[in-house]
Amino acid sequence: MEKAQDMSVNNQFGIHYFLDTLHYRQEDLKIWLPVLKDLRIGWIVLKSEKNRAIPENFLKSLLNEGITPIIEFNLPLRSNIGTRDLKLLLQVYAKWGVKYCVFFDRPNQKDSWSDNNWAQNDLVDRFLDQYIPLAKFALDEGLLPVFPPLEPGGNYWDTAFLRSCIKSLVRREQNQIIENLVLSAYAYTHHHDLNWGKGGPELWPQSKPYITPQGSQDQKGFRIFDWYEAISNALLQKEVPIILFASGLANNPDQTKTTSDEIKKNWFNQKLISLILHTQQSVDLENNVSIDPVPPTVLACNFWLLASEIGQPEAQHAWYVGTNHQNPFIKEMIETLKHEQKQVQTAFEKQNKSRRSDPKQCLIKHYVLLPDQEFGISDWDFDQIKPLINKSRVTVGFSIDEAILSKKVTLLSDPTYYSNETIRILKKFGCEIEQLQKDGTSIAT
Repeated sequence: MEKAQDMSVNNQFGIHYFLDTLHYRQEDLKIWLPVLKDLRIGWIVLKSEKNRAIPENFLKSLLNEGITPIIEFNLPLRSNIGTRDLKLLLQVYAKWGVKYCVFFDRPNQKDSWSDNNWAQNDLVDRFLDQYIPLAKFALDEGLLPVFPPLEPGGNYWDTAFLRSCIKSLVRREQNQIIENLVLSAYAYTHHHDLNWGKGGPELWPQSKPYITPQGSQDQKGFRIFDWYEAISNALLQKEVPIILFASGLANNPDQTKTTSDEIKKNWFNQKLISLILHTQQSVDLENNVSIDPVPPTVLACNFWLLASEIGQPEAQHAWYVGTNHQNPFIKEMIETLKHEQKQVQTAFEKQNKSRRSDPKQCLIKHYVLLPDQEFGISDWDFDQIKPLINKSRVTVGFSIDEAILSKKVTLLSDPTYYSNETIRILKKFGCEIEQLQKDGTSIAT
């Protein structure tokens, strides 16, 4: 069974992909994968239908670049859900290396239910009656079911709803779900500054569900994770990882038409958040205001929205419309990240040049470089390299640092396993590169 990623700070920078399920073609991959790499995206939210999978090649291409997909189903709470097709889909996604999925959206909001269902008693338990079986299906397949994001505030106050849900999971002895719990939240600003609500209920004890006294602050801001984590810590006595959605927007983008000034403010907030994510340092503003880094309990901070087609309602918030960027900070962000990457790469190459200053003096004769992927290598891939191991004394490993010390480097047959940067580094250090073929032979690259 999969566990949530270790909560040491990795790449928390994420983004929502298109709002439809129509942009998973090979042509889309060719357009957007380079953009995601330039932006140094670590996570991406992808919408999925419940009876048709996102193509395997699309998902594996993301995973090969170290981008973690979060599959978002947005199943209706208004009717019974046929689980047979969904269970098969979860099996397929798990087999392809997916770890995270989200089944529902805003179960604390009246619009998510039929009028009849919303008016009945025990809303929390009725929600859990639908959530628990799906969560168990996911866990049984090795996936992590992310607890759905709630509407901040909401018709049923979100912190009260979350507290009741966790209490009910404990009362029902749903230990498997509790042990693997991953929370999520909409990190809207609600037109507050990015420090609003910082410190959670410990710092703002006067704030209660539906009541935020004047001079106090609540969870309705970017720091919503401080409030959710306080609830999970109090009820479960442990830190629970959390994934943020729509980070930096003023509010739910579906609710109102946003003015141009509000959009510029959203983009500015997203720029500030991206700075603290990439640098893991505070960002100082005017008037001695400082925005603190996001803690490691936040697995991913996903921005809204990578791209939209021209004329779609969500286009006003999209970083790219068509293939043209409209967020004024995107070009600046990409150039900054490329400059930082170049500096890191130069330092890496200088460090390793002394280890192999003469390409003819190789410390390793033959190295088989395995792809460093979350889902490991398949039995079929492993069978490919068995003849090499039996025939000659090859070194097998996942390390590019070791591979560049080799005269010859063998790669597995699927070229998508290796990034262009990996191939460039191997060639720079004079390695003879060969690629295994599906028939067991190998060719030079």
